Amino acid sequence: MTDTSPVAAFFAACDADDLDAAADCFAPDGVWIVAAGPEPGHTYHRKEIPGFLAEIIGKRDELDAVGARMVYGERVVVADREFLEFRCESATGEVLERGVDVFTLRDGKILVKDVFRKA
Repeated sequence: MTDTSPVAAFFAACDADDLDAAADCFAPDGVWIVAAGPEPGHTYHRKEIPGFLAEIIGKRDELDAVGARMVYGERVVVADREFLEFRCESATGEVLERGVDVFTLRDGKILVKDVFRKA
């Protein structure tokens, strides 16, 4: 069975470093709300998402350089929402950060990507 979720398409585009395709998974009025944590939280509107993704890809490359990695759980779908657990692990397997992404969907697009994080 083919996964037609916009969330699956978003992660596939991110894995391919295709910023425009990843941003196209969001509705025109879609937003990405990053978690408050060591840095202030922020809401990125659809037009800002490609630039934000470029920053994240840079951080991903920094993690890769030191042997750290992001690990994702299985997506859980409940009505118009998808939940995805994630964690960042060091090269030795120590959990550095963990959290949950909550995606709200509308008309086959991501309306909200809300990030909840525990450092």
